[in-house]
Amino acid sequence: MNNDQAEIIGLQALSHMAGDAEILTAYLRLSGITPEDLKNSAADPATLGSILDYFLQNEKRLIAFCDAAGIAPNQLEQARLCLPGGETFPYST
Repeated sequence: MNNDQAEIIGLQALSHMAGDAEILTAYLRLSGITPEDLKNSAADPATLGSILDYFLQNEKRLIAFCDAAGIAPNQLEQARLCLPGGETFPYST
């Protein structure tokens, strides 16, 4: 997986999150950012890494996203490793 592919998966996760008010609200509360901040940083690889972290921290949320996106959960882990902060990613395979 390369950085571009990882960013695409991150954007898919963001899109999935934006379509579910409960997931989005929980992410905003947990991350401490505002909807406006999220909108302004949506293309930032560090933000996308944070979003992937959020999905990877909850198996039910992870599986729901992966099923909707048609990707395997290990692809999300691989994508996380390519984005900023991925070098300290605790769920690596």
